[in-house]
Amino acid sequence: MKLRNFLPLAFLTVFVSAEAAEEIPLGIEVVTGYRSEYIQRGFKWANSVVDVQAEAEIALTDDIIASLGAWYTTATGSGDFSEAAAAGGIRWEDENLTLALDMTWRSLNNSVYEDGLDIAPSIAWQFSEDFGIAGGLAWDTGADGLYAFAETRWSHPLGLTSFLSADAGLSCVSDYYDRSGLNDLYARISYTKVLNRSVSITPFAGTSIPLQSDGETNRLFGGIWFEVNF
Repeated sequence: MKLRNFLPLAFLTVFVSAEAAEEIPLGIEVVTGYRSEYIQRGFKWANSVVDVQAEAEIALTDDIIASLGAWYTTATGSGDFSEAAAAGGIRWEDENLTLALDMTWRSLNNSVYEDGLDIAPSIAWQFSEDFGIAGGLAWDTGADGLYAFAETRWSHPLGLTSFLSADAGLSCVSDYYDRSGLNDLYARISYTKVLNRSVSITPFAGTSIPLQSDGETNRLFGGIWFEVNF
């Protein structure tokens, strides 16, 4: 599951050791952060927002991982936008290949966009430790349309306690909030610093470049995440 449109990105998956957790491969993470703009799949949902997110993952087998999470987003300043969401997912991981299915229910307040259920299968292939590609689809009952994306993903360690990551991609839509065709080009870069075994911080910056002339403009946004793992 990718909670946070940046995480995601954005979520670091950490498992409790077998000795410390009686051999139960459970990982829990809580994230809070700030974003200068809330861009969701090429659509601007709000100006600056703060988020609180939580996710738990459990390894059902050596290859299959289930996840469950929730988040709350609210506008800062004079805005009154808010979002509450719950999500669940399952993924199968091989040495290089990952297949995933995520489902998210979201409720929005003071927004031109609609509540709904989002169902999103995806596939990813890792060519090396640093580089991979991914693609996926999503049917959103609120948008009443289909979203699709293809992207590249890169990450690189900077010593033992920090790393850089970046992704860039292209999306297209079909009757997604009445938009069809090529949707946007997007990219994001982030730097994660691990402060100790449980705490890390991740500043990030990104862009979304619309490919249709329907009111959206080029977006450049940034923010920071504060992550605690249990």
